[in-house]
Amino acid sequence: MDKILNLFLRQILGQPFLLIPIVVLIGYLAMGQKIQKAIIGAIKASIGVLVMGMGSGALIGNFNKVITAVTTITGLKGAGLNTYPTMTAAYEVMDKILGDGTGASWGIYVLLFAFLINVVMVALRKYTHIRALYLTGNAMIVQAGITTFLVWKFLNTGAVATIVIASVITALYWGVFSTLLIKPTQEITGADFTIAHQQMFSNFLAYKLAPFIGDPKKDNIEKKKLPASLSALQDNVIATFIMMFISLIIIFVIIGKDGIDWLRGADGLKQVGLSNNVIFLLWTSLTLTANIFVLLAGVRMFVGEIMMSFKGISEKILPGAVAGVDCAALFSFAPKSVVLGLMFGTIGQLVGLLLLVVFKSPIFLIPGFIPLFFDNATISIYANHYGGWKASALIVTINGLIQILGSALVIHLVNLLWWQGSSDYSTIWLGITAFLKFIGSLLGITPAA
Repeated sequence: MDKILNLFLRQILGQPFLLIPIVVLIGYLAMGQKIQKAIIGAIKASIGVLVMGMGSGALIGNFNKVITAVTTITGLKGAGLNTYPTMTAAYEVMDKILGDGTGASWGIYVLLFAFLINVVMVALRKYTHIRALYLTGNAMIVQAGITTFLVWKFLNTGAVATIVIASVITALYWGVFSTLLIKPTQEITGADFTIAHQQMFSNFLAYKLAPFIGDPKKDNIEKKKLPASLSALQDNVIATFIMMFISLIIIFVIIGKDGIDWLRGADGLKQVGLSNNVIFLLWTSLTLTANIFVLLAGVRMFVGEIMMSFKGISEKILPGAVAGVDCAALFSFAPKSVVLGLMFGTIGQLVGLLLLVVFKSPIFLIPGFIPLFFDNATISIYANHYGGWKASALIVTINGLIQILGSALVIHLVNLLWWQGSSDYSTIWLGITAFLKFIGSLLGITPAA
C-alpha cells in the first residue's frame, strides 16, 4: 500500500511535470479534442514546467551560494528560512519519537486526503463557494508535511487524528485562499487561472489594501513611460540585470575579498577562471538574470496550455473549477513589478534582521531566496496593479519585515532550526500555530516534542 501511495502521491501528484500535463490531457479530452492534440498539449505543458523548474532551480541554487558567502564571512548563525528544509526538519523530529519514516508517511496521507477534500469542495461549490483546485505539486508536499508536524506536535495526536485534522486544515487553506485570488488574478492576466502558492493570504491583502495607498491609473509601473535616458529599463530583461548588478555590488562590498574568492571557488559558483572581480561580478549578474529569463520562458509554455485545456475540466468534469498554479505564472504578465518586489522585499527583510539585532533577539534568521524572491515578486504584482508602484513599495517592504519577524515568532513556538519564511507562513500560519498550541494547552495536552 505504501508503495502505491508513494507512486501516486510523490511520483505523480507531487511532481508538477506530471500533474500539470495530466490535467491538460484530461482537459483537452473533456473538450472533445483529438487525442493527438491532447497529447501534444500535455507534452508541451510538461516541457514548460521542466523549463520553469530549470530556471527556478538554477536561480535558487546560485543565489543561495551568494547568501552562504554572506553568512560565512559575517559569521551570522541562526535558523534558516526555506521550504523543503523546513519539512525535512519537521519529519526528523517526528521520526526520532515515532520511528524512521513515520513523518513522511503521515505527510503523504495528509497530501492525498487534503487534495481529495479540495476536489470535493470544488464539486460542491454551490455550498462551499470554493472554485479553485490547488495544483502546485511541490508546494502541496511541503505544506501537507508542515501541517502534519504542527498538529502532531501541539495536539499530540495519533496517526488517524493527525491525518484527519491536518488534511482538513490544509485543504481549507488551499481552497479558500486560492479561490479568493481568482478575481484579481484574472483581472491582471486576462486568463482563467488563479495562484496556488505560499503567499495567497498576503496577495489578497495586497489586492485589498493597495487602492487605499496609491492610484493604479497614474502609478502602474507596468504602464509607466520612463525618461529617454532610462528607456532601456522598459526591457524587463535589462531591468532585471541592472537590479541584480546593483544588488551584487552591495553584497560584494559586504563579503570583501575573502568572500568573493570563496564564492567563485569550488564550494561556490565554480568560476575560478574569472579571477578579475569586475568580470566575475558581471558574470554572476548575467547568470542570475538568465536564470530568471529561463524560468519565465517555461511559465509561458505551460500556462498557455493549461489555460486552453482547463476549460474542458471547468465545463465538463468540475463545472466552475479554476486551476490554481505556481505564482511564477504571473511573472510574465508584470515583469517590472517582479523587479520592484525583489528590491523592496530585500529592504524589508534587511530592516527586519536589523531589528532582531537591535532588540537582541535570541533567534537570528538566515534569509532564503525562495521566500524573498517569489513571495515579494508576486505580492508586488497585486499591489502594483491595484495601487501602483507606491502601494507596491510600501506593502512589499512591510511584507519583507513581516517575513523576518513573523518567522522568528513561529520558530520560537515550533523550536525548529528551519522555517518556511514565506509570507503566509509568517502571518496566517503563525496564527494557526499559536491556535493549535493554545488548544493543546487548554486541553492539558503535553506537546509531542
